[in-house]
Amino acid sequence: MPQRLCRYDEIPEPGCRGVALAPGRAYADLVLVRWEQRLYAYRNACPHTGAPMEDGPDGFMDYTGYYLQCCIHGALFRIDDGLCIQGPCLHCHLSPVAVAVEDGWVVTTVEAVDAPSPQEPAR
Repeated sequence: MPQRLCRYDEIPEPGCRGVALAPGRAYADLVLVRWEQRLYAYRNACPHTGAPMEDGPDGFMDYTGYYLQCCIHGALFRIDDGLCIQGPCLHCHLSPVAVAVEDGWVVTTVEAVDAPSPQEPAR
């Protein structure tokens, strides 16, 4: 059964919103991004360390507003495919999450899990 994450209109355009999949989490499990009238979702885990990426509540974007950024080492990720274009995990990807908009709600069937292990950069 799909789990409601937040109202679609609660995500700024353009912008991000972090959401938890389970109550009581110390950090957001997912980052939802509205960009150019599209919705993207990724696990909130940098492929370099597996650590949460945000710098404060909903603080996932770099200063330009064009990229997602990990607050630990400054890795930059393209919004449309999660590819790291700068930083220690160059050429790695954020883990995408399937979401949909139903009756104005962003929903997913993904469940809470621990952060993924760090990735090796593609060669």
